[in-house]
Amino acid sequence: MQRIVTDRYLPPDRQAFVAAEPATGRLIVIAPTRAACETIELALGLHIPTVLEKQHGREIRELAAAGKGFGIVAGTGTGKTLSIRPIAETILGTTELKVGVVNREREATPETPSWNVIVVTTGIARRWFQDGDILATDTLVVDEIHQTSAELELCLALGKRVGCRFIWLSATVDPTFYATYLNAAAVLESSAFDPAKAADVKIVRKDPLTFLDDRFLQQVVKERRGVGMFLPTRAGVEGAAEQVRERFPRINAAFYHGGEPIRIIRPFLEGEETKPYFLAMTAAGQSALNVHGLDTVIIDDTRFSNIIERGKNVLTRLHLGANEILQMAGRVHGRVERGRVFILSDRDIHFASLRPTAPEFQLAGDSERVAMTCADLGVAADQLDLPVPLDRVAYRKATQLLEQRGIIENGRLSRYGKAVEAMPVDRPWAELLVNADDELVPYLGVMSSIESLHRMTREDRDLSGLVVAGSDHLTAYNLYAEAYSHCGYIGEVYGLPRHLFDESIEKWAEQRGVLVKAIEDAALATASIYRSLGMELPTKMVYARDHIFRKFTELLAQYMPFDLVIDELTADGSEARVSKTSVCGSWGAITGSLRYFADRSGIPRAAIEGTQIPMELIRRYATRGKSQLMYDGRRRHRPLMLKTSLDYFGFELESEQETVEDFPSAEAAAARHLLAEAVARGEARHHAVKKNRDAIEEVREAYKRSGGEIPRLGLPELTALYERQLSDVNSMDDFRAKRLDVDRNAFITPELRKRLEQLPGQVTIRDRDIDIDYDVEDRNGTRTGVARLRLPEKVARTLVEEEIPRLDRPVRFVVLRGQRGAVRADSLEELQEKLAQPWSPDEVEESADDRAMISHAEREVRQIASEFKRNREHSGHREARRGRRDGRPHGHDRHNDRHNDQRGNRRRRRGR
Repeated sequence: MQRIVTDRYLPPDRQAFVAAEPATGRLIVIAPTRAACETIELALGLHIPTVLEKQHGREIRELAAAGKGFGIVAGTGTGKTLSIRPIAETILGTTELKVGVVNREREATPETPSWNVIVVTTGIARRWFQDGDILATDTLVVDEIHQTSAELELCLALGKRVGCRFIWLSATVDPTFYATYLNAAAVLESSAFDPAKAADVKIVRKDPLTFLDDRFLQQVVKERRGVGMFLPTRAGVEGAAEQVRERFPRINAAFYHGGEPIRIIRPFLEGEETKPYFLAMTAAGQSALNVHGLDTVIIDDTRFSNIIERGKNVLTRLHLGANEILQMAGRVHGRVERGRVFILSDRDIHFASLRPTAPEFQLAGDSERVAMTCADLGVAADQLDLPVPLDRVAYRKATQLLEQRGIIENGRLSRYGKAVEAMPVDRPWAELLVNADDELVPYLGVMSSIESLHRMTREDRDLSGLVVAGSDHLTAYNLYAEAYSHCGYIGEVYGLPRHLFDESIEKWAEQRGVLVKAIEDAALATASIYRSLGMELPTKMVYARDHIFRKFTELLAQYMPFDLVIDELTADGSEARVSKTSVCGSWGAITGSLRYFADRSGIPRAAIEGTQIPMELIRRYATRGKSQLMYDGRRRHRPLMLKTSLDYFGFELESEQETVEDFPSAEAAAARHLLAEAVARGEARHHAVKKNRDAIEEVREAYKRSGGEIPRLGLPELTALYERQLSDVNSMDDFRAKRLDVDRNAFITPELRKRLEQLPGQVTIRDRDIDIDYDVEDRNGTRTGVARLRLPEKVARTLVEEEIPRLDRPVRFVVLRGQRGAVRADSLEELQEKLAQPWSPDEVEESADDRAMISHAEREVRQIASEFKRNREHSGHREARRGRRDGRPHGHDRHNDRHNDQRGNRRRRRGR
C-alpha cells in the first residue's frame, strides 16, 4: 500500500498563509545552506556598522524604497549579510521584523503566516514555488548568489515566472549576467581592500606536501604566522595537517572539510587559537568561514568540477577559476599587514591581472529535477526562463524515465509522483520509502540520508563486524546503528525529536575511521523523513543482517529506482567498474549510484557503489519483451526469425529465436515489410535482386540527370514498391515464388529518356576526359539538379575557375583518392582547401538510403577507404598492446628512448 506523505516544510494551512500576506509582501531570503540560514537569522537581529553601510547605506535604502531590483557585489569582510536588515526594514516599512527559518531541521509551523521575513534554503524555496506559497508581491533576497546549484537556478527561473522582485548578494564575481537576467536597476560594488595592505603574492611550481618543507615551516614558527591552506580534496587537507603536526609539533595544526563538524575549528573562528597555526581547508569548507589572525594563504590551483558530457555529470580535474583564486587570496590580500599568498600551480598566473568572471552554472546536470518541477507546475521546460540552456536531450530522457515509472502522467505529477516529490530525499530513495513496509523504514530512512559509504568513511576505515557482504547501503546503515547504540540518544532540536550523540562519538569515529559530520547529517535527515511519514523515531537501531538484506534486495529488484550495472556493464553497453571502496563483488547485478569521473587522459569513466541483487530476483521481476521479427541474410535457407527476449530495466537477460516459415496473422504486415526492405537493400536471396538491379540503377540515374523531375527511387520508395507487390504473401514459400518487378517505363517516359541521353557524360579539361556524375541536392526543402565533376587529384589541385566548363546546372566537385576516401566540395576553393589536408575529412554519418544513391565509382572508393582505415586501426591497437607488454606507453618509440638517455647523460656530465 502506498504511504501518505506530508511535506513538513510547506505552511500547514496554505490559505491562512496566503491570506496573511502583508500589503508590502513578505521578504523571502534564499540561503545556500542550513548554516547560512542561521547566520542570516542572527544578522537580522544585529545593528553593527559595516564597510558596506558606510560606502552604500543610503543608496541601498533608496533602491529598496523605490521598489526596484538590485544587486550587491561585496568582498569578504564588508558585511553584505548584515545589509539584509536595513533592506527588510525599508521594504516592510517597519522595524518589527518577525523572522522565521525553514530548513531541514526547522519545519514550517502554524505561526509561519505571521512571519514577514522568512529564511529558507534553496530546495525548500523551490518547493514553496511549486506549492504557490511565494507570490508576486514578495521580494526575493538571494544571499551568496554566486554559490550556484541546480536548486538555486530553478528558484531564479521560478521567481521570474511568478514576477517577484530580486535583490541579490554576491561575493566578488562579474555581475553582468545577473544584472541582465534579474533586471537589476543597479549593482553596488563594495570592497574592504586596503592598497597599503596588499599581500606579497608568489606563484610556486610545487605540489602541496612538497611546499610544506622544513624551510617554510621554520619561517612560520619564526614569524608566528597564521597559515591557511586551501586544497580540493578531503584526503588532501587531512594529509597536509598530519604532515605539519608530525614534523613541527609547535605549530597548532588542524583541518576542516565538509565531512567535519564546525566545532572542531571553533577556536580558529573565535580568535582563541594562538599563533603559529596551520589550518588546511577544502574550498567548499572555507567559503563561509572567517578565520581570525590569518595572514598567510596557500592555494592549490586545482579543483574538481562536474562537467556535463552527453547528459552525464563527469567529475573532472581542472584549474581554479579567477573567482576562486581572488576569493581565497582575498582572505589576506588587502586586509592584513604583511600578508602573503602562495599559489601552487603548473601554469603562469599573473595575479594582478586576474578579474572576476561570471559564475559557472549547474542546472544542465539535473534534468530529472527540472522535469519533476515542470510536471508539478504543469509547464514545459521551455516556458521557464532558465539561467542556462537546458540539455534538451537529457531532459527528454528524464521525462520519459519518469513517465515509465508512473511519476509523470499526461505531463503532470501523478498521485504517486506527488508522494515521491513530497519526500525530503532524492527520487530513488523516495520511491523505496513510499513503497516499503514498516520493518524496512528504519533502514531506508538512514540509508537515504547517507550520501555514500565512500563519503562517510576515511581511507583507513575499520568496518569489522559491520559489513553486510554485497551491500554498501546496509553497511553504511550498520555504521550509523553502532554509532547510535554506543553514543546516541533521543533529544530535541528546535522542538523537534532527533537522534543526538554525546562526546564519545569523536572517539568512536576515530576508531572506525568515520566522519562525525556524516553521522550527524544522517541523524538530521532521518528525523526529517520520519516527520514526513508521520512516524516516531526509533529508540533502538537494530543491525542489518541476512533477513533485512533479503527484504531490501527484493524491494530493490521489484522497483529498481537506481542505476543498474550487470557484470560491470550498463544497459547501453558502457563499462562501469565497481568502486574500489565498495564491499560489493565485481560480477553480477549491482544497483546504486553511477558516478562519472575523468581519468588522467580526460576520458570519462564510470564507477558504481550500491547493493548486489541476486540474479534469481532479477529474473523473478524480469518481463517478457515484445516479440520482434528479424531478417538475417546470413542464414541461407531460413532468414526470417521471431525473437522473444527476457528484459529487465533496459537489460536483455536472454532471448529465444524461432524460425518463421508461415507468417502469424499479427506479424504478417511486419514480415512483408522486412522482406521488402531486404530485397531493396539487396540482402535477400530472391531472383528480383539481380533481375531488377539494372532497372533500379537506370531509374536512379535518370532521377539525378533530370534534376528530380521523376519520382525518387531511394531505399524507402523501393521498399514500399516491393511491399505493395507482397501484399498477398503469407509465407516464405510464397515470398520465394513471388515475382517482383521494377518497371523502368513507369518512371521514365520515352521523351525524357531521349532528352537525358543527350546530356554529356564527360567534359574535356586540359586534354583529359573528366567524368560527370549528376546528382540532386535537397537543401532547405528545395531540390536542385547539379553536375559533379569527378576530377583527378593532380588536376584538381591546380585548376582555376576559368577552366571550369559551363553546364546547364550548378557545378560541384569530387576527387576519389583511393585509400584516403573521397573529397566532395561545392566550390573549387573549398575543394582545394580540403585537398591540402593530409587525410580526407571524415565522412558525415549517412543513412543506407543516402549510400544507395551515390555513384557506383564513389561507392567503391569509400569501401576501399573504410577497409584501409579499419586495418590501420587494428594495427594501431596491436602496436599499443605490444607497447604495454614492453612496458612502454602507446606512442613511445626507440627514438624517444635514445633521446632521454642522451639527455640523462648530459645532466650527469653537468653534475660532475
